[in-house]
Amino acid sequence: MMKNLMRGFAVVLSWVVLQTPSIARACAVCSAGRDEENADAFLWSTLFMSAMPLAAIGMLVYVLYKRMQKLEQETERGPDGLPLRRSRVPVPRPDTPIA
Repeated sequence: MMKNLMRGFAVVLSWVVLQTPSIARACAVCSAGRDEENADAFLWSTLFMSAMPLAAIGMLVYVLYKRMQKLEQETERGPDGLPLRRSRVPVPRPDTPIA
């Protein structure tokens, strides 16, 4: 039984290897080399489709970076627009009673 299985696998593998050239001819990019205009169109469309995800991710990172900068600038200033003091010692406010 194992011998028949191996023989069948070898036959299928041989058939696939022999069919590879016809599969390659069915590829749109492989047949584009015959016509210069088609080759250029396939090249540019491939470059465009490859660059679009990178551009989208780059734009997302840029927008998030700018938003984080804006939020940091807003938190560094108080409600009156003056810069906040960065101190570890709490400063009492004038409206709080001293205990």
